Amino acid sequence: MNPHPFYDTAAEIVQLPPPERHAQLAALHSRSLAAYQAVLRRLTEADSRQRLSSGDDARTVAQIVGHIAEWDRFSMLGALDILVGVDPPRTINDLSGYIEPDGRRIDFDSVDAFNAYQAEKHSRWAWADLQALALDTASTLHALFVHPALLHASRLEATRRAPLHLENGVTIPDVAVGWKLWILVIEHMMVDHVQELGIDL
Repeated sequence: MNPHPFYDTAAEIVQLPPPERHAQLAALHSRSLAAYQAVLRRLTEADSRQRLSSGDDARTVAQIVGHIAEWDRFSMLGALDILVGVDPPRTINDLSGYIEPDGRRIDFDSVDAFNAYQAEKHSRWAWADLQALALDTASTLHALFVHPALLHASRLEATRRAPLHLENGVTIPDVAVGWKLWILVIEHMMVDHVQELGIDL
């Protein structure tokens, strides 16, 4: 169980009517994006080579940033699925359908497998390239959700429904999975890597 205040906020927001829910999630996403991108712009090449000092995670700061960027890319594919009517969208039920920039499709068996693949790939990237990728994917994913003509409330609400299990132990039994995808995107930015990257929310 995770006591982070994000989960109480998310549980309250998903109970709101769809237009208000969209406005609240957009504000939350915008605030977290600004804080995340401020950190990305501050990080130097030397910072990026630092290894994490917590737990068993041996990744560098650069690999964590790359990992976030790749989850953002994968979430963008899920967002595009919603836009073109694919239901359920990618990343909701499994980790199949990830597409590399060269068009190769890769299906992953687990989150750990996805993360290990990205860490190995990004171990060879220059920091400037990873930084640019992360800034671009984060802002593009944000735009897909907050733009009024793209993933608006009605479009998110029209996706299939499923339980939403939050890491504070709360389960909302009936939420459209479009909202679930957005909440997972914001959670990854606001909760999962805040301490590692020093994001000030």
